Amino acid sequence: MHSTPLLRVILMISLIVLGGCAMGSASVAPYFERPPERLIKAEQELYNRALDKLKNNHPDDSIDLWKRFLERNPRSFRGYNNLGMAYYSSDQLEKSITAFETALALEPFDLKIKDNLKRSLRFQVTIQRENKDYEKAILHLERVKKLTDLSGKEKVELDIETLQDLIFEQVKRANTLESYETFLAKYPDNPKNSDEARRQIAKMRPQEAPLGEFPEMQDEILPIPGQRPTRSMEEAFVPEVFVPEPMETVPASPPVRKETIEIVAETEKPDEETQDEMMDPVMEEETPKPSAMKRPEPMEPIARPAPDPDMEMKREKPAMAAPAPEPKSTKRVQIMTRKTPLRVREKPDAQSKVVAQIPRNTVVPVFQESKDWFQIEYQKGKKGWISKKYSKLAP
Repeated sequence: MHSTPLLRVILMISLIVLGGCAMGSASVAPYFERPPERLIKAEQELYNRALDKLKNNHPDDSIDLWKRFLERNPRSFRGYNNLGMAYYSSDQLEKSITAFETALALEPFDLKIKDNLKRSLRFQVTIQRENKDYEKAILHLERVKKLTDLSGKEKVELDIETLQDLIFEQVKRANTLESYETFLAKYPDNPKNSDEARRQIAKMRPQEAPLGEFPEMQDEILPIPGQRPTRSMEEAFVPEVFVPEPMETVPASPPVRKETIEIVAETEKPDEETQDEMMDPVMEEETPKPSAMKRPEPMEPIARPAPDPDMEMKREKPAMAAPAPEPKSTKRVQIMTRKTPLRVREKPDAQSKVVAQIPRNTVVPVFQESKDWFQIEYQKGKKGWISKKYSKLAP
């Protein structure tokens, strides 16, 4: 029971505090009074001078000072916001909107900048609506809609629909196919006028003729079933005479001439010696007079012996070189393996192919040596290589 007055006192204090906060938030200035931190003294003085000009209703002087400040501090969102307020005070709405958008780009979550930008856009919409520039007003309202929270977006959407209705009234007064199509292309989702625009477009567009009907034949006179055709009808249905078009004649191609090639056998030319004999006759010792000259008799050809084919073959075949004599055995060695026979290899190499095996204590002749290898004869006419490591000279 004693706690009831205390609760009432606490409730009254809370209401007073909340009311004071609400009044304080309602009277918040649209500009930033405090200059940015870490400024030199000269720039702080410039900021304060520009703010004083703005407060004392000298927007033009304030604009010049804010421009000077932003040249030195291009990243100051406070400076751009206050410049936007100076433009707004001097009725330069487009420039104020640009300044507020720059400030919002530098500080995207500042509510003061958002409110100032929405205020400028709303003011611009009011002027454009009075000038019946509804399309630009709708564009500015779309920007306001993006800056508004969910609770206020519905009101902005209603304002946009109202402007679209005003545009449709202009379209109906124009009453042209192009105007309806333009409206539908820009505002296809208008709840009130989009369907009406579609109906008007369907009426105004030329209708295509159904399949089997030809509009160009509507003026022709067609007979009624059961009625005898009149003379005019008979004249109307005179069949056309089909006249074939003349065919183009293709010029005949000239005949192809067949060329014949005559092959003439080439006569055998005489030898140079025979030709010289035929051209140079044998002159007599004494040159007689022309009247006493006798025709020289042809000389008989000199018989030449036929070539001997065996001699030709002997000449053509070169003399074969005599085979080199095989090396003779100079010494003998005895195989000295422990148990297994010794392997004979094809070449003096441990990786070479094994061609034979020689039992222990066998004595074989040696023909050549190559470092650690002996060339021996393991069978008559067959030679191979054994390791010196497993052999010794035989006595």
